[in-house]
Amino acid sequence: MADVNLNALIDGLSGRVGKNIVLRQRGGRTFMGTRPTASTNVSDKQLAQRERFQQAVRYARTSLLVPAVKAEYDAAVKEKEFLTAFTAAVTDFLKAPEIASVDVSVYKGAIGNVIVVRSTVDYKLISVKVSIQQPDGTEMESGDATSAGTRVEWLYAATKALPIAAGWKVVVTAMNRPGVSVTKEQVL
Repeated sequence: MADVNLNALIDGLSGRVGKNIVLRQRGGRTFMGTRPTASTNVSDKQLAQRERFQQAVRYARTSLLVPAVKAEYDAAVKEKEFLTAFTAAVTDFLKAPEIASVDVSVYKGAIGNVIVVRSTVDYKLISVKVSIQQPDGTEMESGDATSAGTRVEWLYAATKALPIAAGWKVVVTAMNRPGVSVTKEQVL
């Protein structure tokens, strides 16, 4: 799609021109492209993706009715990540959250040792759960990490003294507002 600049004739127009040209307005800019055509043969994957997108739209519409949630998505718009809060909410639903790192350098198995989990984007995560496991997957300790001021960094303070051995691991599960979760493991 072409971005139309400095053309007084079509600036601000939207809609179909002739049979094949479509003008659209996004963020105060005029875009020109070809008219979309509907496919008559739709695969199962396309149907599944359409349903997923419809769920994302429903999520965005309902979540933006909550003032605190809308404020967070509006903040993403102000940071120029998205054109609208609606787009930010839809993207939040469609993209899984990301765990940038799990820092276990301070954790030595003692009570109060801290494990630091970092995310890539501030508004993405709403909860982070940490589990300390033996090599066979037996859970020795688990709990919720707390936000360290922003939701980019989360801290988990150990509540048990554990005899850490080779192969032990920290399993972190992070969830975003729409309920999409991601898991990351870090060997101790």
